[in-house]
Amino acid sequence: MDIPQLDKLQNTDLLIKLREGDESAFIQIYNQYRSKIYTYAYQLCKSSDTAEEIVQEVFIKIWQKKDQLNPELSFNAYIKKITLNHVLNHLKKVARERALQEQIFHTIEVSSNRTEDQMLEKELRKVYDEAIARLPQQKKLIYQLSRIEELSHDEIALKLNISKNTVKNHMVEASRSIRDYVSKNGVIICFIIASSNYFHSS
Repeated sequence: MDIPQLDKLQNTDLLIKLREGDESAFIQIYNQYRSKIYTYAYQLCKSSDTAEEIVQEVFIKIWQKKDQLNPELSFNAYIKKITLNHVLNHLKKVARERALQEQIFHTIEVSSNRTEDQMLEKELRKVYDEAIARLPQQKKLIYQLSRIEELSHDEIALKLNISKNTVKNHMVEASRSIRDYVSKNGVIICFIIASSNYFHSS
């Protein structure tokens, strides 16, 4: 990722201000690096939506860890490393979720003729619905408009009279919350289904 840096003195001054919690410095750095981070993330994951989410996650991370910044070190290298780590983590999560989803769907398909397993299938859907229901009201609404009504970020922003960037931030946080909840609770349901199949076949 070839990100041209600001003049060293100016860049160092910005990082010092950012470390102290200066929001205007954060905005300047965001404007300086955003498009380059998006391009780098897109080259790695080949998904525009994912690249957009990665950009938001990277800057959330930078803000959360601002007090750990060292203005004397290369911020270019620092932000590149954060971006790469987020992309790798995302790809690992996608792989795990895909494997879990395939396992669940396979188990449901095998057991679809048994009443008790059909009830467990409903439980899987219930876990997902619970994850959505736990979201704060605005995040839940935005997530439902995107995933259920299949509106674009632009359409949601227009419908709710908010910025597209606000929509993206809510989608990143909502998706992470749902992913974590389903990962924790869905695995238990999957285990119950698998165990049920085992005892029925024994």
